Formats: sequence, structure tokens, C-alpha cells
Amino acid sequence: MHWEGDVTGALLESFGYDCGDPDYIAAQAHLNGLLHYMKSSMPARGQRSTGGDWIEQALLAHTSEPFHAILTGEENSDRDEVISSNIVKRLQDPRWYLPTVGVTAKTAGGLADALEPLLRTANKIILVDPYFNPKEAAYQEVLTRLVERAIQGRAPGRALPTLTIMSGVDERAPAAAGIPVETQLRNAANHRGQLALTHLGGCIPVAMSLTFQCIAQFAGGDQVHNRYLLTDVGGACFPYGVQAMGSQVFDDLTLLYAGQYRHRWRQYAQGEGLTVVGTPVVVQGSQA
Repeated sequence: MHWEGDVTGALLESFGYDCGDPDYIAAQAHLNGLLHYMKSSMPARGQRSTGGDWIEQALLAHTSEPFHAILTGEENSDRDEVISSNIVKRLQDPRWYLPTVGVTAKTAGGLADALEPLLRTANKIILVDPYFNPKEAAYQEVLTRLVERAIQGRAPGRALPTLTIMSGVDERAPAAAGIPVETQLRNAANHRGQLALTHLGGCIPVAMSLTFQCIAQFAGGDQVHNRYLLTDVGGACFPYGVQAMGSQVFDDLTLLYAGQYRHRWRQYAQGEGLTVVGTPVVVQGSQA
């Protein structure tokens, strides 16, 4: 359903198809601003329809990839997920309120539950944790569950996402043998890449692969410290890392504000100032 064209056409119809009407010109400019705002933060769905009643199409899409709610001008809808015109002023209705963000148990399931809305709509997923250790089960468990949620919650028609893990390398001091620090860092990064090849294939299905790479300080001095889940639809920060630590350990996962997200996306997804250490590896999934 090409809804942008439908909305613009409805506006033009309301002005008697007189595109020269000054009021129409002013209204169209306002509408274009609204459409741009809506589309800038709206993930594309996997399917489009071109016919049929729009509310039925919306309800059908809702069954495979739920909306928080559906707004309609129709009266007295009997569907709980639909906000109709008869309750517009009923502000106590819970459907007007988006879910709040609480503390998150640092279990694989708890982290995946909190991040599922980003995972299932993303085309590109980047997991950043400078301490991500491929051979530790605490990291493997979280990776496995995140990938499961990204796939199982995905609407029909959506392609599988690309996946990148960015780890770090430990700081090295000049060794007695005189090995340069750069060489030590490169060797450590390549070793971690080999660990990824050995241990991470079983965390993802055979239809997917992931790119594993090690990164270091950005050009200009910005340290690789914070942990992120970055996607093409938004991002979140893990203050204490992405490893599972138990149901009685909690973290304050925080969605990134637009300015934070744009800056971190430029760094990690677009490589602005990013320093890659060693040779990235591609891990092919082996999970049946």
C-alpha cells in the first residue's frame, strides 16, 4: 500500500483537485513535513499491498508484525488494538501510552526481550563490546538469543539482517623482546578472530554469517569503551556489557537519543575515524 500517495491524494481531493489553491499549497507543505518526520524513523515492512480496505490491511500486518496501536476515524471498533474516534478524548486508555523502559535482568532472555523491537525490524545489526570474548559462554548465550529474536520475530518478506560484532584488544606494553605494541595488538586481534571462527558459528543459523572484527581508539582520541547494539532503525547502550550475568543482576539499557545514535552510527557503521586492528573474519553459521 503506497500510503504516502494515498494521503497526498486525499488532501488534494479535499481541495477539489485545485493544486493552485494557496490553502492547498500551504497544507501540502505542512503534510510533506509530517511525512518526512514519520518516514525518518519508520522501518520499512517486508510486504506491500496495493488494494483492499486499509484498516483490514493494517490488521493483517499487525498479526505478523505488531503495531503498538492503530488509529482510525471509524467509530466503535471492536478490536482492542484499534484506537477509534470514540475514544480520542479518553486519555486514560492504556493504548495511548507507550511501554516504559525498566531495568533489565542480565540474562540472555532478558536482554533479548528488551531489544526485540530493534532486532526484528533491523536490516543491519552491529554489536559493540570491547570485552566481547568469543570463547566465553556468557557472550555466546546472549548472541544466540539476540539472533533468535531477530529472526523469529521478523515479519514474512523481511530479509535476514547482516550481523557484525566489534570487539576490542587489550592494551599491551613494550615486551622485553622488543616486539612493537602495534604488532602485539595485531596478533591479539587476529587471535580473537580465530576464537570467533572456532566458537561463534553455533550461535547463528546456517543461513546467516557474521563479521567479527577488533577495533581500537578512534582517530582523535575517542576511546572504545561503551557497549552498544546499533541497527539501521535505532540503537541502545549497555552500561555493563552484553554478557549474561544472572537473573539477579540488572542493567539499565538505554535507547540512544537521535543525536547520540547518529554520531555512533557514523563511527561504527560508516567507519568515521574507526581503527580496525588485525584482519576481520567472516563466521559462517552452523546452527541447524
